[in-house]
This record gives sequence, structure tokens and C-alpha cells, in this order.
Amino acid sequence: MLRGILLYVLVVVAVITALINPFNGLLFYLWFSFGRPGDFVWPDFLFDYEVWIAGATLLSYFLNEMARSPLRVKGMLPMLVLWFWFAVTSVTAQMPLIAFPKLWEYSRGFIMAYLTFALANSEKRIRAILYVLGISLGFLGAKGGYDAVTTGFANSMKGPGGMMQEQNEYALALNMGIPILVWLAKDDPRWWVRWGFRGMAAGCALVVIGTRSRSGLLGLLMAGILLTIFSQHKLLLSVGGIVCLAGLLLFGPQGAIERYKTIPTAAEADPSAIGRLQAWKAAIRMTKAHPIRGVGLRNFMYVFPQYSSDPPRVTHNAIFDLLSETGIPGCLMFLVMITSAIGEMFFLRLKALAHPETKQLATFCQIVLGVLAVYLVPNMFINRQDFDLMYQIVAVEAGLAILVQQRLATHREEASVMIEAQMPLWLRAEQEQ
Repeated sequence: MLRGILLYVLVVVAVITALINPFNGLLFYLWFSFGRPGDFVWPDFLFDYEVWIAGATLLSYFLNEMARSPLRVKGMLPMLVLWFWFAVTSVTAQMPLIAFPKLWEYSRGFIMAYLTFALANSEKRIRAILYVLGISLGFLGAKGGYDAVTTGFANSMKGPGGMMQEQNEYALALNMGIPILVWLAKDDPRWWVRWGFRGMAAGCALVVIGTRSRSGLLGLLMAGILLTIFSQHKLLLSVGGIVCLAGLLLFGPQGAIERYKTIPTAAEADPSAIGRLQAWKAAIRMTKAHPIRGVGLRNFMYVFPQYSSDPPRVTHNAIFDLLSETGIPGCLMFLVMITSAIGEMFFLRLKALAHPETKQLATFCQIVLGVLAVYLVPNMFINRQDFDLMYQIVAVEAGLAILVQQRLATHREEASVMIEAQMPLWLRAEQEQ
């Protein structure tokens, strides 16, 4: 009862705040979406509060902020094209009535991602967005890590709700939170924030192990590799990582270890893995039959019997799911959106590191790059191409890329002015001629 009342109060505060300041409304929306406070109250008290917060934020943006932070296309074109293609494949779906609700789910995420892109136009705002995302996921990691340790990892851990309820998706989200927390901690001047974020990151790792998710373990390994690659203490972290992995295999939770041991022989002996292979074969047959537009969003399970005699099940692979439901063009658009964002962040990070004034932006580029890379690995074994956290990160990437390019251009202009001012008068006169 008290938690439900507190939730209602928080929603009212969030809506009022959003009407006054759309950026603060966006931060509330992100916290409610990924911190999941609503899932800690009884279901009888729940309602679609995110729609109210999102609606108030959008209204306030158009009334109060749009002139200062206009909508832009540059940087978000891949997502907009993907959104358009999802709409096309929903219209041409074998069962449009099933596809349209899924298109609406995507549309809600795309609209809010586009709003994030419009508002993520300063270093201060991008930092605030990353801090809110990190704290939201970090809180779940800290709470879940405490629960896992105090219960001795007795049960397989599930998420609070929404897209993070199932073990694989919960592990995916917390793995994506680890680079945010660790790399924000690196540059934060407050010691208590640094250690708090590192503790949250450790909690996220414990929860990933507690989920017993094999795709989660692969994502955790990817996060560890990236933390090592971008660290100044590569040898130390490499040794530490090997020790942690050995400790996990030798002394880790029995339930998780038994699941991990099935990875090498999963294709021959594990019913879950065998079912995934059967689903992948069905997806390939669907793609061959409908290579351009696919069978339509969320149609895979319903048309499965037409392409396979095996029991219907989801693909557990984002690539095969996109190929079968949105065709080859949809899958390529999705991959281009993510890989181009990773590549842009990689090169802009190198350029930003060359100047002391943009080193903080270089850290932000590194965070976005790391989160998207960690997202990709588990999605070879789960189908969370609809995960709204990923689209929010892509939107941050688009805004960050524009900001870094503007800062670098300003730095070049200032350097050019300084060089010109130091030239001898005769040389300057010759250049003007």
C-alpha cells in the first residue's frame, strides 16, 4: 500500500517536472523505464505510467524546448529508415493484426529515442543521461547482487519486469550497465561515487551469474574484454580476469556452473539449444520464401508450422529473427545502425583524446561504443532487437557525435587563429594576397 502511494507520488512529480522542463522529464522517463520502480509495488497499483511521463515530456518539448533543441535528421537517419521499414513489413505481414501492436511498441521506443537525440545536445546533458542510466541499472545490480550473495545463489535470478523480466534479458541489461558504471567512475572526482559505481558494476556481474544465463555469461566476458582493452592496466586486468574466471568455474554457484558446462555440447545434447537450431532453420526457410519484406513483425511463431514440423519456438537470435520477420533489408538496416554507431564512436574517441578539452567526451564515446558492443554478443543467442535501452544508446551516440564534431571544429578554428596571430606580418600579408 505505502509503496503504491509512493509510486503515484513519484509519477505525479515526474509529470509536473516534465511539463516544466522536458529534459528533466526525459531523465525521469529513463529512470522509470530502466530502474523499474513500478515493479517493486503490488500489481494492483500498476498502470501505464510511462505513457503519462512520456506524453508530458513530449508536450513540454514542443511547447518550451523545440526552438532551442530542434529535431534533427543527421545521425538518426539509420534508425528512421529502420522505423519506416518496420512499418512497411507490418503492412505486408502475413498477419497484420499481429504485426501492428509490435510496430506500436517499436514506435514508442523510437519516438522517445528521437526525443533523447534532440535533447542530448550538450556535454552536461549527455553526462546526465549516462548517469541516470548507470544508476538505474546499477541499483538493480546492487540489490540483486546482495540478494544473490545472501541466498547463496540458491535460485535462478529474474529481473523486475518489462523487457528485463526473463533471465537472458535481465543479464543483457545489466551487462550493458557495466561499461557505463565502470567508465563513469574512472573520471568522477568524488571518491564515494567512484567506489559506489564500481560496487554497482560488481553487483551487476554477480546478478548475471545468478541468472544462470549462458548468453549472459558471453556478454559478461565481452564486457570484461572491453574493460581490459581500454584500461591503462591491461596486464593487471588480464590476470585478474583469468583469476576471476577460474574462481567462477571452481567455486561458482552450482546451478550456474552446470548450465555453463553444457555450452560445448549444447548443439547435440541440450534441448534448448537443439530447439534454437530448429528455429534458425525455420527462419532461414522463411527468409528464402520472403527475402525482401519477411513474414512481418511478431509473425514468426504464428507462421512457424508452415516452414517446419518441429515445435514452434522463438528464434533466440536477433539476426535470424529480423531476417525472417523484416527480410534481408530490415536485418541489414539494423546492423548498419549499430555497427556504424560503434565505428563512429571508435574514431571520434581517438580524435577527442588528442585534446585535453574533449577528453571527457572521449570517455562518453568509449561508454557508448562499449555498451553497443556488449549488446551485440548475447543477441546472437537471444532476440532482443526490440530492447529500448539499445535504441536510447544509439540516440545518445547520434547526439554525442554531433557535439564532438562541433567541439573539434571549434578547436581547429581556435588553433588556426592562434597560428595566424603568431605569423610575421610579411608572411600574413603574402597569404592574404
